[in-house]
Amino acid sequence: MPRFKCRLGTAGGEVVVQEIVAASEQSLKSSLQDKGYYVFSVRPARIWADLGTQLGPSRRKVPLRDFVIFNQEFSALLKAGLPVLTALDLLSGRRKKGDLAKNLELVRDEVRSGASLSEAFANRGKAFPTIYSATLAAGERSGELVAVIQRYLFYLRTMQAIRKKILSAMIYPIILLCLSVGLIFLLLTVIVPKFATLFTGTGAPLPLLTRVVLSVATVFEYGWPFFLAAVVAVPLAYRLIASRPEGRFRLASLRMRLPVLGENIRRYNIAQMCRTLGTLVAGGIPVVTALEVVADAMGNELYKVELKQVKREVLEGQALWSSMERTRMMTTLAVEMVEVGESTGALAEMLDQVSQFYDEELTTAVERFVALLEPALLLVMAVIIAIVVLSVYMPLFTMYNYVGQ
Repeated sequence: MPRFKCRLGTAGGEVVVQEIVAASEQSLKSSLQDKGYYVFSVRPARIWADLGTQLGPSRRKVPLRDFVIFNQEFSALLKAGLPVLTALDLLSGRRKKGDLAKNLELVRDEVRSGASLSEAFANRGKAFPTIYSATLAAGERSGELVAVIQRYLFYLRTMQAIRKKILSAMIYPIILLCLSVGLIFLLLTVIVPKFATLFTGTGAPLPLLTRVVLSVATVFEYGWPFFLAAVVAVPLAYRLIASRPEGRFRLASLRMRLPVLGENIRRYNIAQMCRTLGTLVAGGIPVVTALEVVADAMGNELYKVELKQVKREVLEGQALWSSMERTRMMTTLAVEMVEVGESTGALAEMLDQVSQFYDEELTTAVERFVALLEPALLLVMAVIIAIVVLSVYMPLFTMYNYVGQ
């Protein structure tokens, strides 16, 4: 009998993954539902089939812009009173190519065969965000599918806006840094070596500054293969370390300890975590289930581990705020606001306020950092260029005096 990999929701709100032997997928779903489980997904546990599916188009991540447009159209059709399957038929029929079109066809076929909408999207693996299928499940249970999709759209727009602000603020400093590195590399590998030939041919003693710059230029001139090897090896080593959960956890812990940058990473992750958790709780998903989904959705491995620990403590009866307080991921202010939200029954609203607060904090910190970085880069570039120019001109005066004697 075949084995199936099942992702299930328990009556206590916990999400579990199990491999179960059954005669067929449909009989297994019926059996699990009769036992009180909420079935998120059931698929054959075949290693090579899973590997092929993950490498195929249906497992590639759908472009965010296309996904946002689809949800806008999908919520509009559902709001107009169209059944889910009819709306999926219309939207998949309009898209003839691309990752979204292929995945929508598979979703539509699964819904037509009897699967729920959330299950069909969850079965697409990494093509769609984990939080999306969980949000749809909450909408299906509450009967407010349009409302939860619109709430999810607001979540996506907010996350996009924050990323755009950060990226737009960093564009000019990155361009300036690249130009500075390129100019310095050109001076040390092309300009200075030409003057070095002239200086060494005269026999005149060279100033200390010139000798230092010539030594650095020699390192650049003959050591470029090692620099190139380092440029290739460092990212490869980073990817190798980041390919394992333990490595990702250590890298995340290291980044959090960096001066200035670590605090901004903390702000970004707190804002992302609270916004995602608030969106799920506002959609009617139990806190324990929401914590599991948020942990899977976080890109920072440290927050993944800590959130799963928080989930276990909440499942044991601990308050959410006290469980978060014992971790390294939350600030005192965030914990206090979560405590207020729990005690007043307005957890989703307080989580949203926490995310807004740290979004503003992060934007201000990035703008301040960029404002300091730009003149700092210009100053460093000016100093290096001045040193190179002086190292070239000083021997000329020395040579003039040497010839004059």
